[in-house]
Amino acid sequence: MIIEPLNLTHILAIIAMPAVIFSSIYLALCKSDGEAMRRVLLLICLFNALLYVSYKFVQAFESGQDFDIFTNLPLHFCNLNLLLIPLAIHKRSRVLFAYQLYFGVPLAGLALLTIYPAFISRPIWHFTPFVYFFYHSMLVALPLLLVKFKFYTPSFKVVW
Repeated sequence: MIIEPLNLTHILAIIAMPAVIFSSIYLALCKSDGEAMRRVLLLICLFNALLYVSYKFVQAFESGQDFDIFTNLPLHFCNLNLLLIPLAIHKRSRVLFAYQLYFGVPLAGLALLTIYPAFISRPIWHFTPFVYFFYHSMLVALPLLLVKFKFYTPSFKVVW
């Protein structure tokens, strides 16, 4: 299962991975009360952040990778979203929820659609490509789950 732009593996990764993450978290938490759900979602965000740190650590020491610290600072939208989702859940900030829904989901979807060049022609089951797709899929699924669980009701008023 080699990743190439828009081949079957890539299409399955960008469709199936967010769908599986969304449905599995939804089914696991749908019977929970609001506070327990919030704590579990915060733990899931913490797991995603730890997974991201380990991914960057492995990527830095992986042979054949051009790892530049300046292109890997947490200033990319997805890296910022990784930090802002738990903050939004913790603070219950409508502005951060809106940002995640209206900007975070499309930008993470765009990251899934455009493959990081180092992952082209590599199997998806290698650690770094898999984690790349997994953590971006989480950034797509989590804001949608926040809407589904009624932590946030979409409104364009908050965007302005």
